[in-house]
Amino acid sequence: MDIMNPNSTGTSEFYGEIEEIEDEVESRFNLFKNFDIIPNPPDDHRFKKDSSRVLLESPLGQKIEQEWNLLKKNLPNSIFVRVYESRVDLMRIAMIGPPHTPYHHGLFFFDIFFPRNYPSYPPKLYYHSYGLDLNPNLRHGGKVCLSMLARRYERIIREWYACYPQKWNKHSSILHVLYAIQGLFMCAKPYSTEESNKKAFELTCGIVIQVLREPPMDFEDFVKGYFRKRAHPILLKFRKEFDGDKDQLRIIELFTNLYRVLEKNGTYCMHHLCFLKSIKGNTEEESIIMGYFMKTAKALKYQADS
Repeated sequence: MDIMNPNSTGTSEFYGEIEEIEDEVESRFNLFKNFDIIPNPPDDHRFKKDSSRVLLESPLGQKIEQEWNLLKKNLPNSIFVRVYESRVDLMRIAMIGPPHTPYHHGLFFFDIFFPRNYPSYPPKLYYHSYGLDLNPNLRHGGKVCLSMLARRYERIIREWYACYPQKWNKHSSILHVLYAIQGLFMCAKPYSTEESNKKAFELTCGIVIQVLREPPMDFEDFVKGYFRKRAHPILLKFRKEFDGDKDQLRIIELFTNLYRVLEKNGTYCMHHLCFLKSIKGNTEEESIIMGYFMKTAKALKYQADS
């Protein structure tokens, strides 16, 4: 998948984007590497206070360095990793939601900590949920439920992890964990019903809003540039998924918040407001609230042009 091309699934659909001159944000985004070593972990890393310094020359440090080399050689262009010179036991991961799933175009973040008894014991993972239950395996408290993955995908776990379900093996790697999260957790149908799968996309939109408002440290430039590239496909998918939705008030509010953060991030999105215009309030109250959101969205555009 080509992250520079939002429509990288092989189709030639035209999104109607307005051509914009590349600015400093997009330049930094284009220079953002899939894997990079930087001096120190950010203050918002979940596990920054969890251990003392690990030397790269130590047995644990050497094992972690092997993990780095494996990631550098094998990372897909939809996963981005930052590791730290002063804390080799920590990582931060950014993961793009796979195509043909409710998570497509979303951006998801994980913090990783390698304990001193690694690889005899697995690394700790924390998912930046922003308080949202993305699916049964990625919970609002940041928990990543690998045990559920093991029960559901026993054969795949044996092949990928070289281990039995619910049992970590010293031959496992962090690369396998990332593949499993992206390929198995973020699947086309994470739930058994279409309505629940639609809810997964709604939650993904919520994550987009929160990530743009509070991007994890060291990924600010990537977040800004990425969502400039993805703004139009995200809004088009929203319009397709929720056209005719019965819960109009909730959808109007979500769409407006999504529109506002994407427009504020630097992408011209005014032409997507036709989605709001197409919604007819069933009651006088709904019509009034819809009008309020329309005025709010237009006011934001006016401020951006001023």
